Amino acid sequence: MKKVDYLILLSTETGEGQEVSKADIIEQHTNSPSMGGFGWKRPGIDYLIAADGSLETIIPEESPNVVDLWGIGEGKDGMTGVPKYLAYVGGKTTKGTKDKDTRTDEQQDTLATVVKFYVRKFPNIQVLGFNQVPTKEGVENPVFDVSEWCREIGVPERNIFKGV
Repeated sequence: MKKVDYLILLSTETGEGQEVSKADIIEQHTNSPSMGGFGWKRPGIDYLIAADGSLETIIPEESPNVVDLWGIGEGKDGMTGVPKYLAYVGGKTTKGTKDKDTRTDEQQDTLATVVKFYVRKFPNIQVLGFNQVPTKEGVENPVFDVSEWCREIGVPERNIFKGV
């Protein structure tokens, strides 16, 4: 496994209770914009956590994503380094019209387990929410305070992102 500098948490920005699969994410990210997709060559999420807490690998460890699909390295405040993206299904109200912290207990358990694994595996990793990426100012994803949540689950302060 290549050294990872950032573990970025985000939601799929889908309605509470909506089923989202690995195949759905791959389609959304790789379909052309005319088909409602992003038009990327590969998905921009490495792992997906379903509402039941199950974890699906979208980008295998042996095939890291070296292309900056989300644009985190852009501009004067761009982040350099290797990111991993950990997404949970949800992030919106049932109708999908408003932001909402929809994490289930099972999702929170899996999130905590994966975050702690990465902190242990990569002692210098920085954990942050997608909304903390300097080039994503104004984005409300995820809809919870990742830094505060990391403190609550016992992530060391040195691994909690404080900016570039």
